Amino acid sequence: MPSRDLQNSPRKMPRQARSQHTVEAVLTAGAQVLIELGYEKATTSRMAERAGVSIGSLYQYFPNKESVVAALIERHADDVVAMFDTALSAPSVASIHDGLQAVIAAVFAAHRLDPKLHKILNEQVPRVGRLGKAMDTSRRITKRLESFLVERKGELRDGLDPAVAAVVTETVLEAIGHRAILQPSGSFTMRTAAPEAFALLAAYLTGHGHG
Repeated sequence: MPSRDLQNSPRKMPRQARSQHTVEAVLTAGAQVLIELGYEKATTSRMAERAGVSIGSLYQYFPNKESVVAALIERHADDVVAMFDTALSAPSVASIHDGLQAVIAAVFAAHRLDPKLHKILNEQVPRVGRLGKAMDTSRRITKRLESFLVERKGELRDGLDPAVAAVVTETVLEAIGHRAILQPSGSFTMRTAAPEAFALLAAYLTGHGHG
């Protein structure tokens, strides 16, 4: 019996322009169908119809719904990780405080990429097989944060392990960003959440706030 991981994998990678166009159309349609119907009710038939391709054309590249969703997750994950890497690699980022400002901005930008799709991917899609691996964005971001903190270990408060600090930082940023963008309430919005996240993490990482 093939594993669920294999079932979630694309059948083949598009090489010609026409094939690439078909895959792009299916992924765009897949995202739209997920947003409209949710994960459970979304089907490959609806995705193919929305994309304007035959179900056979869809199955040339994606064996099932899960493989379409996994491709969407991987694309979203790659975009998010790239945003973090760009933020932390900027020439203006010299200190931990600079890095915090940059990654907080990246977190809110990432959650704004497509908030409705982001919400569905995080809350409705099962974490199994390739879907689970594709969702491992947190681990990738945590490793990037850890490298950044190791390079600036002299700024960390005494006794703080960069590996632990990276996990805590990523967890806090994800929670605050998710809440501020996807579930704002009262005065807790993106505008008010960003400085609060900075104050919290600056004190945690360095033992004192900015300034």
